[in-house]
Amino acid sequence: MGTSVATKIFALLCVFLLYGTPSMLQAEKHSLYYIYTGLSKPVDLPGIYQFTAMGLLDDIQIDYYNSEEQKKIPKQTWMKEKLQEDYWEKGTQSRKSKEQWFNVNVDILMKRMRHSESDLHVLQWRTGCEVEQEGDEVKFSKGINEYAYDGEDFLSFDDKESQWVAPVAAALPTKRKWDNVPILNQYIKGYLEKECVDWLNKFREYGDEKLRNGTPPDVHVFERKSTKTKLKLTCMATGFYPRDVTLGIRKSRTSLPEEEIESTGIRPNHDGSYQMRKSVEIQEDEEAEYDCYVTHTSMKEPSIIKWEKHSLYYIYMALSKPVDLPGIYQFTAMGLLDDLQIDYYNSEEQKKIPKQTWMKEKLQEDYWEKGTQSRKSKEQWFNVNVDILMKRMRHNESDLHVLQWRHGCEVEQQGDEVKFSKGISEYGYDGEDFLSFDMKESQWVASVDAALPTKRKWDNVPIINQYTKGYLEKECVDWLNKFREYGDNELRKASPPDVHVFARKSSDESKLKLTCMATGFYAKDMMMTIRKYRTSLPEYEVESTGIRPNHDGTFQMRKSVEIQENEKAEYDCFVSHRTFKSIIVKLGRTSY
Repeated sequence: MGTSVATKIFALLCVFLLYGTPSMLQAEKHSLYYIYTGLSKPVDLPGIYQFTAMGLLDDIQIDYYNSEEQKKIPKQTWMKEKLQEDYWEKGTQSRKSKEQWFNVNVDILMKRMRHSESDLHVLQWRTGCEVEQEGDEVKFSKGINEYAYDGEDFLSFDDKESQWVAPVAAALPTKRKWDNVPILNQYIKGYLEKECVDWLNKFREYGDEKLRNGTPPDVHVFERKSTKTKLKLTCMATGFYPRDVTLGIRKSRTSLPEEEIESTGIRPNHDGSYQMRKSVEIQEDEEAEYDCYVTHTSMKEPSIIKWEKHSLYYIYMALSKPVDLPGIYQFTAMGLLDDLQIDYYNSEEQKKIPKQTWMKEKLQEDYWEKGTQSRKSKEQWFNVNVDILMKRMRHNESDLHVLQWRHGCEVEQQGDEVKFSKGISEYGYDGEDFLSFDMKESQWVASVDAALPTKRKWDNVPIINQYTKGYLEKECVDWLNKFREYGDNELRKASPPDVHVFARKSSDESKLKLTCMATGFYAKDMMMTIRKYRTSLPEYEVESTGIRPNHDGTFQMRKSVEIQENEKAEYDCFVSHRTFKSIIVKLGRTSY
């Protein structure tokens, strides 16, 4: 019963709070509404009172009253500062009178409609006005004075005709009674068109004075999986004032069209500021090409934030026996920073070595010696455990079997803030999932029956699981940040891309596959488009690799399109990077 009552009240409140949300117009719209809700009897639910009243300025709550505290109180700091105690005392007396009026009239309506007193019934009233502002000129736009009973329209005031409209037969007695007192209708019309507008302007002036200097937005970007191969990227700006803001999601520094984006529109916060968010679904491997672009009157320059992710993984692989193949060892291990190899170990050389110059320069010999000992220990562990698994699964020793382990973490970065995003510790046997660590539950998950003995053994030693979780969330992230700092220092000056355009015959003899490739650039953000007659082709016509790492810490990208062979002179490759303004490359020709 309690849940249904709460749901009923909430739904009825939403009818009034969300009713008639205005569409975006060129003229600036503002509103002041008062909403009153009276229940036929008290309910034993926290925060639900028999009578409540509130004022809303541009959908922001500015005052409040309930039947328990029986005091009209400010809900915005500037309302408290600007309005004298006398205003709040008179407001309290007015709200107490309206509370009594509601108690009487909800009872009258219940009797008129022959409703049971044991049931809960709700009477609501919304009264207020809207204005349109163009420059300094403010014009009355609309006045509303309407009643609802149990969530259904009951009675409303027609401002033009100065009379009441009864949508239901039960409201006709009230309509006739009120229309027979013309001075009452004249007062309501005057209040809506003049007094309400005066208060609206006064409240806006008080609020604007507090916020006149403007407040810049806090900008955040985040993501979540939408399908196996896709992500939903979201950009949110919040806390800004005034409400005019430009927020765009861009791919390769080009704003996406609005029809591709899901938007909340600009919405009010409780403190008089505003918020907005936009989202788009993308291919997971193209994430690095997107950014969030925000401008606001309070900002000297735009805020551009990328969905920046970084990772540190260690990958170990052991074979059940040596194989006579060049470059294939019985045990190997490597570290990958953002998919770039930073160290390496194999069972033949048995030495952990740096694979990036800056790793060698920044880390002392002691680091590599300790790393070598650690890798040797893991090599022994793998040799023992691949043998245990072969016996457990009754696999033939003459066959080749493979045990792998991937261990590491991912972080998300916004500006200077780095947050842990994901930790992974997982084992594979002969290319199939075997065992993985569940970070949330701090326990192991067995993908196959053969992994259950290992799961039970490791879960029975809680300190192992605590260490694994701690390493992934803290130690791994610390190393990731340290390695990135070392690498960024080395690459901070940025490197321009080498741009190449080439073509080859397509499967269709009359067509060519035209490819644009940029490589060797740093930092990662780079814009590349294939153009026809200097107009960029839409992304869905173009095949893209996305931005990928090179072995030396720089990046590469290529895009391709199939074209008619006799039209190749009409196409070019347009590339922009922070190291230069732009470069345009055609087959056999380059211009800047």
